[in-house]
Amino acid sequence: MTFNFANYLSAKKSVDDRALNRGVLQSLVQHLEPIQAQDPLHVLEIGAGIGTMLERLLEWKILGNTAYTAIDLQPENIAEAARRLPSWAANLGFRIQQKAAGIFILQRPNQRLSIMLQAIDAFDFVNRNVGLQKWDLIIAHAFWDIVDIPTMLPDLLSLLRSDGFYYFTINFDGQTIFLPEIDPSQDREIIELYHRHMDEKTVGGHYVGGSQTGRELFEQQQLAGGQIVDAGSSDWVVFPSTDGYHEDEAYFLHCIVDTIQTALQDQAPFDIQPWIEQRHMQIDQNELIFITHQLDFLGKKT
Repeated sequence: MTFNFANYLSAKKSVDDRALNRGVLQSLVQHLEPIQAQDPLHVLEIGAGIGTMLERLLEWKILGNTAYTAIDLQPENIAEAARRLPSWAANLGFRIQQKAAGIFILQRPNQRLSIMLQAIDAFDFVNRNVGLQKWDLIIAHAFWDIVDIPTMLPDLLSLLRSDGFYYFTINFDGQTIFLPEIDPSQDREIIELYHRHMDEKTVGGHYVGGSQTGRELFEQQQLAGGQIVDAGSSDWVVFPSTDGYHEDEAYFLHCIVDTIQTALQDQAPFDIQPWIEQRHMQIDQNELIFITHQLDFLGKKT
């Protein structure tokens, strides 16, 4: 099977919806209330993918009048976000006006949003804006395990206003579980190899966050000048009901198994193909349960 990353991000939305820590989310809402009164709220999201976090925040009525900047490295992700936005916004009762490529105005009674979608490397964007524009809220969703945290985080937090906050969600933290077990020993070895692959990955000569990003962020936030306001688990738990998997979550699971195959096919000391095929078969037969441990953070600049 061939999997499309934008389709994976779309299928992942319902998984993330369940996973996001509601206590941390409620803390975000409470701390944004006095800032929201300063119309509009300025929000920056890095690694925004196809725009599912923006959709979620509006569907859950977290945002009021807002200027929202969403950036992602991949132009195809930003193009998909721009494609999804008009019909999705219309379903929420917004009138949509496209001012230019990637720039939209959404309006409905007592609410106005200006949205800028931009394909750009996060490091480049941050470096261009240091000492210039400031934001009230910075969001990074399922982002920190794929970048070098010590290099990026201090400069990113410098983009916050003095009373601004950051919301870092779905930060992987070292546990991946597939059920039912196939062979406990082999299952364990494959997961350990996959986590090691994450830990050994580099971008621009720097190691990325890796398989223990969540726990590492506790220390890294403080080193970067951040103060944790709230934190909690945001575990993925995907399982079949009597009617099969929820929404497109079978596709999401197939993508996860394919990601492990791609990571390990040239590194594993044994043939992992039978394991991969059996996991795909379990998904097709509505049998596979998938669990990962992750952490959400709400913080502010000290």
